[in-house]
Amino acid sequence: MPSVEEFGVEPIPAELRTVGWRDLFAINFTFFLNPVMYLLGAFAVVDGGLPLWWAVAAMVVGQGLAYAALVIVAQPGVDYGLPGQVAMRATLGFWGARLLSSPYRVVAATYWFAAQALTGGLGIQALVRALPGHHHLPLVPISLCLAVFHAALAVLGFDVMRWLLRVVLPVSLAFTAILIGLYVSTGDPHFAVGRVFASPHQHLTWVGFAKYVTVMCGASLTLVGNIADFCRYTPTRRDMRIGLVTSALAAAVVTTFVGGYAAAATGETNPFVAVSLLTSSTVLLVVLAAAIVVQGIAANITNVYTAGLSLVNSVPPLGRVRATLLVAAGAVTLSGFPDFVHHAQNWITHLGNVAAPLTGVVLADYLVRKRQQIDVQALFDPDGRYRYLNGVNVEAILAVAGAVAVYYALPHSWLKVAWGIGAGAAIYLGLVALTRLVAPQAAPAAPPVP
Repeated sequence: MPSVEEFGVEPIPAELRTVGWRDLFAINFTFFLNPVMYLLGAFAVVDGGLPLWWAVAAMVVGQGLAYAALVIVAQPGVDYGLPGQVAMRATLGFWGARLLSSPYRVVAATYWFAAQALTGGLGIQALVRALPGHHHLPLVPISLCLAVFHAALAVLGFDVMRWLLRVVLPVSLAFTAILIGLYVSTGDPHFAVGRVFASPHQHLTWVGFAKYVTVMCGASLTLVGNIADFCRYTPTRRDMRIGLVTSALAAAVVTTFVGGYAAAATGETNPFVAVSLLTSSTVLLVVLAAAIVVQGIAANITNVYTAGLSLVNSVPPLGRVRATLLVAAGAVTLSGFPDFVHHAQNWITHLGNVAAPLTGVVLADYLVRKRQQIDVQALFDPDGRYRYLNGVNVEAILAVAGAVAVYYALPHSWLKVAWGIGAGAAIYLGLVALTRLVAPQAAPAAPPVP
């Protein structure tokens, strides 16, 4: 059994970066193979009105767009062993990252944690109701119990998380296989493979497709501030790219198929309600309920772990363990509010309104202004090259704000997430160019290439 992680926001030594692409694939795939992702697949069919395979396509396109950006943002984790929020200081400034991107990541991660706990609670509730005797369990107590269990595991750190995922992954795969097996083996004509694949009650529209590209992309881009956390124990960029991209795309296909299949068959946005109607086996229902508990572990311990690192970036004296405990307490509290899951697609869209612009700014700064080089020592120096104006990169903050306005102003049919990324990058580079014309000394030079 691995020990509790002792590292906080300091760089991971090179000799400890031993997590290859297979381990990274397992971590990220298991992270996405969770009840909330099934729910989003169902929403793409019911709310987006998309036929099953177009729902899968929309989610894969959104995931692919997100990870095309995220693998670049993750590079400081691989190159320097840095957590994402420390690397953000290079773009937003020493204080800008601590006061903007870190709190945003804490908010996003605690939302995702609550959504996972509530979705798991809905699944257990539906399965227990199908047991002989038709027992009814209230949602909030179930969700809070799940939340406490997941939060306790998150405090232990990265090594424990990686060890646990080796157990969680096969259970999650078995759970997914059971769900698909129930779909295709039932005598219910609504679940007939040919009928579901044809999705007669759904019709492709550009608005529905673009909306769920945006929802999926925006959901994954909320990782922009901490994607490097996944990779700071990874030795090479190649390992990182293979592990992250293949796992993210594979998970998008599997989860959308599972959630979307049930939605196309029944019209339900909660796939677990559909599953509970497909078997009367008490043993199988109990096994499925237990699997839901296990399947939420990967996502929720990762959410709390990365949010804890973000809080440490804002308040270093807390240390990783105490910061993670504080985040866990907040995440458990939010797990008592069912609206976070009943209107998940709306909450995710709102989170994406900051994530997409922030991603555009980070990409423009890292690729164009920094030329993919970061001065690591300066990241920890409040008076170093990343001080900008009183510790804040004003151009970056203004660019994020401007791009958020663009994101909100556009309809889903314009594929607003892409405009959010593009507007963030364009506004930032325009402001940087203007600053250099007006006050050349205000723009710090790129660090020397090592």
